[in-house]
Amino acid sequence: MKQLTFIALVFVLLSGCSDSVTKMPELPEIKMPSWLDFSMPEIDLYKPTISQGSVLEIDAVKKLTIGMSKDTVINLIGTPSINDPFHQDQWDYIHHSSIDGEKLAHYRLTLIFSGNYLAEIDSSGLDELANSE
Repeated sequence: MKQLTFIALVFVLLSGCSDSVTKMPELPEIKMPSWLDFSMPEIDLYKPTISQGSVLEIDAVKKLTIGMSKDTVINLIGTPSINDPFHQDQWDYIHHSSIDGEKLAHYRLTLIFSGNYLAEIDSSGLDELANSE
């Protein structure tokens, strides 16, 4: 008896699932007025201008000569970016700058001293400095 009741209940419930159900009419597409446009504005990320290291002028670098004293070099192009305690006779002038996250300039000048006097100038890393001026 319980099985017959269960089958009758299932039959009644399933008979309600037919295609004879009236469908809802399709609604016309509604367009929003332009003054109600709430789209998100475009967001630009902030990329700061970064300048690190020694800013060198190519004219001042060209005035460097072998035999100059350390004080004369400091007066001409400034103090070095890096003072290495293990290489006290080597001064490195390094510069890196970027505008809006894009690489703008990167250059390096290495000066080697013998005692208090300039013995060697390595300006091979100054190509970008010469091109930017």
